[in-house]
Amino acid sequence: MRAFIALTRPLNLLIIAFTMVTMRYGVLQGLLWPDAHTLQQGLPEFIALVLSTVLIAAGGNIINDYFDTRIDRINKPGDVIVGRTVKRRVAMAGHLVLSALGLLLGMYAAWRAGSLRLAVLPAFAIGALWTYSTTFKRRMFIGNGLVATLTALVPLTVGLYEIPLLEVRYAGELLRTGVPEAGVAAYFNMLWSGILLYAGFAFITTLVRELQKDMADVRGDMADGCRTVPIVLGMKWARALVVFYAVCTSMAVWMVYRRYLGDTFSFWEITFGVIAPMLVSAWLSATATDRKGHVRAGNVMKVAMVMAIGYAWLLGTILHG
Repeated sequence: MRAFIALTRPLNLLIIAFTMVTMRYGVLQGLLWPDAHTLQQGLPEFIALVLSTVLIAAGGNIINDYFDTRIDRINKPGDVIVGRTVKRRVAMAGHLVLSALGLLLGMYAAWRAGSLRLAVLPAFAIGALWTYSTTFKRRMFIGNGLVATLTALVPLTVGLYEIPLLEVRYAGELLRTGVPEAGVAAYFNMLWSGILLYAGFAFITTLVRELQKDMADVRGDMADGCRTVPIVLGMKWARALVVFYAVCTSMAVWMVYRRYLGDTFSFWEITFGVIAPMLVSAWLSATATDRKGHVRAGNVMKVAMVMAIGYAWLLGTILHG
């Protein structure tokens, strides 16, 4: 059982759940505050949404390891689980059960949100994770872009479910208090802006981490016939892309700070909690000479991502305090 749980990558699942909770109670509540009482409704549906996302991600992690056994035997032979401590048929059954439960919970959340069209999100995620593991992982740019898109969907999904419900519950109240329609639209556009900023950050930082993982796994990927960036274009180009993305993202984060924040706490948190780890990660990638060095660079990038998510918990106090 412990090996099966390890196969789902529980730390990554906790980060996913933490991200979704932060989007609801950090970003949306922070921007709504002190009107955040509107978020007290719909908690069971939100829990179902989080569980749906986590279960689908767990199933995706299992199926990725299922199809990556040959690669992992070369890159990290001591960490191979599928086919050793977990039988292949058990791994496949686990993927199917977790994905099915995630789809059902996602459909329930979409139904309760009053928009069954949203059920396409968990269905898309399941299909994308399967095709990534079987096909797109081995193609240059497409695999990285697909994983980055799925990561960006984590915060975006919260917005897609929550903001329309907030409009239904709250827009009429704003209009009755004399706020013009343009003002109401701007109010909810502000909520979308907060969610989209985090989704964009998740997309680009995940692209960086996927490139770093490709550089770390280049030996096994090459043996399996993959055509990733470091294999097709070379390690120099892969390093250059990591540095380029990290520097551009750091500049974008700094511009957001200067435009919308400007307080002392945000300066220290954003500068040393988010930007500094991103630049250190890029430097580690540029100077890494072995697999451990590239893995270390990816872990530092993950620190920047978690720190950026954690910052949202103080958003309400920073903006309204």
